[in-house]
Amino acid sequence: MSEHPLLEVRGLQKSFDVTKGFFKKEKQYLRAVNDVSFTVQNGEVLGVVGESGCGKSTLGNLIVHLHEPTAGKIVFEGIDMSALSREQLRRQRADIQMIFQDPFSSLNPRKRVFDIIAEPLRTHRDLNKEELQQEVLDLMDLVGLNRSFLNRYPHEFSGGQRQRIGIARAIALRPKLIICDEPVSALDVSIQSQILNLLKKLQKDLQLTYIFIAHGLPAVKHVSDRIAVMYLGKIVEWTTKEELFTNPMHPYTEGLLSAIPIPDPTKRKEQRPLLEGDIPNPVNPPPGCKFHPRCPYKTEICMQVEPEFTDKRAGHFVACHHPLGAEKQAEKKL
Repeated sequence: MSEHPLLEVRGLQKSFDVTKGFFKKEKQYLRAVNDVSFTVQNGEVLGVVGESGCGKSTLGNLIVHLHEPTAGKIVFEGIDMSALSREQLRRQRADIQMIFQDPFSSLNPRKRVFDIIAEPLRTHRDLNKEELQQEVLDLMDLVGLNRSFLNRYPHEFSGGQRQRIGIARAIALRPKLIICDEPVSALDVSIQSQILNLLKKLQKDLQLTYIFIAHGLPAVKHVSDRIAVMYLGKIVEWTTKEELFTNPMHPYTEGLLSAIPIPDPTKRKEQRPLLEGDIPNPVNPPPGCKFHPRCPYKTEICMQVEPEFTDKRAGHFVACHHPLGAEKQAEKKL
């Protein structure tokens, strides 16, 4: 991997005005993404995981500029994307593509498979009719679609086949970065593994870089190199896949791990506490640590002071006053 990151996100914020009522004097804002910073190296897969409403999909939309950031910077290959003109940004989008969660609503129902996959090629490349046809056929081969499907419409396909069409469209321009926004959550369990394996194969064969967004940790574990755990618009833990699953340091991550089903719960090596309660109101979040209303380890400082996001152990970053790994290390010393 290059020592310079492919993508660098600095202090990224996105707030939505959710004020209700015409005569309301004070505006209310929902901070969907709140001061998020990270880097993605060329060729790696960054997993972003968290419950619904944590801001992970908004983060992906900001990176591809489907939303405009409220504050912060998105730097791609050393270029500040917020400083680009509309035309420069359009050209830049050839290198950053997206695979959407719903494989049906993300496809135009009035267009044939050929036109859907060919759309980015028509926009960004100058190909004649024969070259365009061959490119589309090659893409269909890459994602495992039968060439005979070329003139069919999206409603004629299953969910897994539709998602393959969306993947073919996303890789058509050989982008450097693909945002995978929960690409398997709307699919049957039997199809999810096929799509995950396809994404892994394409990432290796085409040397792609992914930001893989998901609700649960099992799918993220299957494809990711590093994992960022988000809660109420912030990254609360960041480390390698192996470190996160063996030594989680944030109580929220511990709760997500405890939610992973296992064949025989009685044989679980250690009983991690299950997550309880609901996510607090993001418009009016609690003071201190935003996770403290649901945390089994909270103390007085957690309810008053927001923890800093710091490196606790050789690249293992966490925002917690009482990181679990540190407590285990202290117990060993005693």
